[in-house]
Amino acid sequence: MTAQSQTLSCPTCSRALPEGSKYCGFDGTDLALAAESGSRKKTCSICGRIYPGYASFCAYDRSSLNDVEQNARAQAASAQSQVTQAPEPKPVPDAQADEEPYSNLLGRTIDGKYLVQSVLGEGGMALVYRAHHVQMERTVVIKVMQGWLLSNRNSIERFERECKLTAKLSHPNIVSVFDVGTINGREPYLVMEYIKGESLADKIHKEESLPYATCGNIIVQICRGLQEAHSMGIIHRDLKPDNILLQHKSDRPDWVKIVDFGISNLVQGTKKLTKTGRMVGTPEYIAPEQLKDRPIDIRTDLYAVGVMMFEMLTGKVPFDGESSESILMKHLMEDAPLISQVKEELAPGNPFEAIIVKLLRKEPDDRYQTATELRLDIEQALSQTLLKKG
Repeated sequence: MTAQSQTLSCPTCSRALPEGSKYCGFDGTDLALAAESGSRKKTCSICGRIYPGYASFCAYDRSSLNDVEQNARAQAASAQSQVTQAPEPKPVPDAQADEEPYSNLLGRTIDGKYLVQSVLGEGGMALVYRAHHVQMERTVVIKVMQGWLLSNRNSIERFERECKLTAKLSHPNIVSVFDVGTINGREPYLVMEYIKGESLADKIHKEESLPYATCGNIIVQICRGLQEAHSMGIIHRDLKPDNILLQHKSDRPDWVKIVDFGISNLVQGTKKLTKTGRMVGTPEYIAPEQLKDRPIDIRTDLYAVGVMMFEMLTGKVPFDGESSESILMKHLMEDAPLISQVKEELAPGNPFEAIIVKLLRKEPDDRYQTATELRLDIEQALSQTLLKKG
């Protein structure tokens, strides 16, 4: 992304966005709706932050933004006071620019049992905290829905669906859900197991590329987890190294846990919860059919597995570019290079190369058809690699 293209600013998070963006890639704000709201923009009466007209709660102090008339009266009174007298300085929290959203949850106990200890990360739909279960004396992870999304029924349905879908999945290679609830009766949260380790993205970044054996062992576990989800009719739709956690267990450092089924959907029977034309997924890992008006299925997840395998072995994704649009066009129009062409240390015709080529076919019918089929070929490739070493 070039500096020249960052001409827009999200009214919710203030991050710079590429020219022509319809949605904020960081928090999902509908920029067109925000622009249309105009004078209907809302100002938090506590911290002074400005939100789009459809926002209901302040993401920083969780105060209500719903009383539009009161908000309008406050703005009118403020404007009048500026004419008749010098405005009084408005109290602003210390280090407001640097404070984290929902920072006032830190140190609080949710529902009398979860002591919030620290912020682990932030996503488009939720903030992720590390917490301590007071009664059971164990560390857990709590995902709390972004406050400004509480005015969007569509987002609430997606978050609730993640809770239900993830709770249905019980497998050693999928993160476990312990509990769900709401804060103050309005902010949904999801409690999951805490994974001590690192993400696959961090491992690739740290090591640049992984050996065949490490790559194969991780992919076999991903296949086992996907096999369970797919057997229940659940497609992940956003598989990427950030969503693969490698748990440090006593006997091994790379036990796979698949996380974030937030935009997953059922193969059959689930209504779409994203707006028509809105891309679901991450550009570097998105399958061609996700960019077309075509149904997606379990083979969409397998395409993403192919991209991750390519990245694990070479340190690079097969398609890259200066913009999301250029990357997406390559997924649609270009064949992926061979891993042996990208990394000289990988011998041409190695057993993993053919597997990746098949996974990255443009047509789903030309790929592996199930995670089990892929796992069996990976296991065979691992055996061939070990035999060559021997």
